[in-house]
Amino acid sequence: MRNHHARVPRRDRGALLIVAMILTAVIGISLVTYVQLGRTSLSISNRALYNNAAMNLAENGLEEAMYSINKKIADSSYSWTANGWTAANSGADMQRTLPSSGSYSFDQNSTGTARVYVYGYAGAAPKVVARSTVTLGGGTSRTIEKWVEIQLRKTSKFANGLVAKQSVTFSGTNASVNSWNSDPDNNPATAAIPYSTAVKNDKGSVGSISVSVDAILVQNADIWGYAATGGSLPAVGPNGLVGPFGTASGTMNMANVSTDFTASFDPVAAPTTTAYSLGGISSGMNLPRTGDVAAADGKYYYTATQINFNNATFAIQKLNAGDPSPKVVLTLTSTTTSISIGGGSGALNVQTGATLEIYAPGDISIAGNGIMNGGTTAGTSNQPINLQIWGTKTSGIQDITIAGNGALSAVVYAPNGSLKINGNGDVMGSFVANDIRLVGNAAFHYDESLGNFGGANPYRVSGWKELTTAAARATYASVLSF
Repeated sequence: MRNHHARVPRRDRGALLIVAMILTAVIGISLVTYVQLGRTSLSISNRALYNNAAMNLAENGLEEAMYSINKKIADSSYSWTANGWTAANSGADMQRTLPSSGSYSFDQNSTGTARVYVYGYAGAAPKVVARSTVTLGGGTSRTIEKWVEIQLRKTSKFANGLVAKQSVTFSGTNASVNSWNSDPDNNPATAAIPYSTAVKNDKGSVGSISVSVDAILVQNADIWGYAATGGSLPAVGPNGLVGPFGTASGTMNMANVSTDFTASFDPVAAPTTTAYSLGGISSGMNLPRTGDVAAADGKYYYTATQINFNNATFAIQKLNAGDPSPKVVLTLTSTTTSISIGGGSGALNVQTGATLEIYAPGDISIAGNGIMNGGTTAGTSNQPINLQIWGTKTSGIQDITIAGNGALSAVVYAPNGSLKINGNGDVMGSFVANDIRLVGNAAFHYDESLGNFGGANPYRVSGWKELTTAAARATYASVLSF
C-alpha cells in the first residue's frame, strides 16, 4: 500500500512565510527598541549623575570662598593670593579656578572645572557666584553647567532688626519697618549717616523661631523687607504688608517670607573689668565723674545695684567741653529691678558722640521722657550701637519696657526679655528678646551696619539661589568667563 503524507497546500505556504517574516520583523523592532531604550536610560542616568557632580563642584567652589573669607577673619595674616586667588575689579573682588590648573577627572573620561567670583570679599555682606562645567566623555557629548549665587552676612547678634524666640507683635495702624545703613563703608573713622527717607532701604527684617501661628503678628504694619518664622506664615491684616517697596497693602511677597528661620539666643555675661562702685543710683547722675579714670581700653567701668528714680536724668556726657566723648560701661546687680526711671521728666540721656553699655539681670522700665541717644530726632540721634542694653537674666522672664524721647536709637539683647517698645516716632537699631511688642505707630528702622557688630564674627549664608535662566546667568557671564 502506498503511504501518503499530508502536504500544505501551495497557497498556504506563502501565508506562513509572510507570518514568519512579520514575527521576525516585530521581534527585530522590539529588540532594537529595547536596545535604544536601554541606551536612552543609560544616557539619562549618566547625565543625572554628572548633573549632581556639577552641582557638587559649584558648591565646592562656594565653600572654598567661604573658607577664605572666614579664615581671614580668624587669621589676619592669611593671604588670598598665596592660596590660589587672584584680585579682580581693582582689588575689590577675588576670583579663582578650581582646580588651579587642569581639571578634575571623573569616571568615563569626564572632566570638570569650577570658576568662583567673590564680590566685596572684605565688606559687610560679600556675594559669591560659582560656575561649574562638567564635560562628559566622548567627542560629541554636551557639557553640563551649574551656576549658583550665595549672599553672605556676618553672624552678628544684630544681623536682623527684630528677633524673638516667641512672638513679634505690632500694634497701631501706622507702624512700619524698613532699613538704612549708618556705616556703609564699615569704617568708624568716617562720619555716620543718620536715618532719613533719602537713604531708606527695603531690607528691614523681622524674625521669630517660633512655629506658632502668632509668631509674627504683622496686623496693619508695613514691613518693607523680610519676615521669617520657624514654621507658620506671618499674620497680615488688610492694611499690612510684607515685601519690597511697592508691595500692595494686605499682601505678602512670598519671595520675602520664609518659614525656616533659625537664630541663636546665647546668654551674655557682664564684663569683669575692675570698676568704680556707685552703690544704688536713686537720683540724677552724670557719668563719668570728675576724677574717674578710664581703663586701658578707653572705657569707664562702673557697677551699681540699680537705677531707681523719678523726674531726674541719668546722663553720659563730657566732663569738659574739650574732652573726648566718653565711653561708659555700667553693670547693675539687682536681679529684681535693675532700672526704673519714671515721672514726667525722668530720662536716660546719652550725649552726642558718647556711648553707654548697660548690663542688667533684673527688670527694666524707662518711662517719662524715656531714652535720648544723641538728639530727639532721627537726623540728630547717635548710631544705635552707641546705646547697648544687655539683659543678663538666664532663667525666667525679664520685663523690659522702653520709651523714646521723640526718637529711640538703641540695641537691646535680652534672650529672656519680654520687651515692650513704646513710641510714635522713629525707633532705630535692633532688638533681640524672648518676645517683642511694638506699641503705638512707631516707624522702626533697622541699621544694616549692625550686621558687622562683634568684629570677629564669621559669615554665614543668608541667601542661596541657583541661576537657571539665560537672563540670570547673563548678569555674571562676564566675571565668570576667565
